[in-house]
Amino acid sequence: MTDRILVLGASGQLGQAFQAEVTLLPQPVRQLFYFIPRHKLDVTDSAALKRCLKQYAPTIIINTCAFTAVDKAEQQIALAWQLNEKLVAELSDFARASGAALLQFSTDYVFNGQQTKPYTETDMPAPLNQYGKSKLAGEQLMLDIAPAGLILRTSWLYSEFGHNFVRSIVNQIGQGNPLQVVNDQIGSPTYASELAALCVGLVTAAGFAERFASTQLLHCAGQGQASWYQLVQEIVRLTGSNIAVSAVSSKQWPALAKRPAFSALSSEALTEQLGLSLPPWQDSLASCLQKMGLSE
Repeated sequence: MTDRILVLGASGQLGQAFQAEVTLLPQPVRQLFYFIPRHKLDVTDSAALKRCLKQYAPTIIINTCAFTAVDKAEQQIALAWQLNEKLVAELSDFARASGAALLQFSTDYVFNGQQTKPYTETDMPAPLNQYGKSKLAGEQLMLDIAPAGLILRTSWLYSEFGHNFVRSIVNQIGQGNPLQVVNDQIGSPTYASELAALCVGLVTAAGFAERFASTQLLHCAGQGQASWYQLVQEIVRLTGSNIAVSAVSSKQWPALAKRPAFSALSSEALTEQLGLSLPPWQDSLASCLQKMGLSE
């Protein structure tokens, strides 16, 4: 049977990255994908979501929809939970009933940041904010409902698409203003285009649903770790900018949501089980900036 692959959230950062990767595929494979942007489907409308799923009858669902604004999630709690928990439950229910497989994404912010070595899949989640709590709840519901599928936890996503930290810094560099950047939060920067490419390879390989007949949870992030300050230093170096960058503590940069001090992810299980990995974060950042026309 030929797969029908439905990508929800196609207008977001990760959704746009998926669209760009799919355009690189041969035409017969491209035709397996159906992209649904936000303006064509309000995923918080359960009836509209059911109609969409019935219309497309997907064999694989890729859910790139999420409420990812960490501070706003502290204020718009109901909407954050609707997108990060309820939607995942509804998609899981559909997948289990129809025999479809679900590819879902989660976050390093399910951890509290109290350890000093990269988190593995066996480490105990303990989120500090509504974003992390709602994403963890979505994970747990998918695991409980147990459709065929895969949950990939990732970290500090950026790309040439949408709103993200790297694009924001590039814009500020363009304005010539000195930068103050937090140096006491550490994670694993991940290039969304490389994450999307890895996932496109997974879902277009034969037997995705059989391979993940019961839901698996794996980490998939850029190799290595960095602070926000180190990430900005690398952007400045790669772009040849001479802008001044100073390090500040998170206490000097107050935010609504508490963030983990350390949330780097280990993707060793992904490599061991699937033979897949993403590049070191420095190489990925260079690739992204090159695509943006900002680095050789």
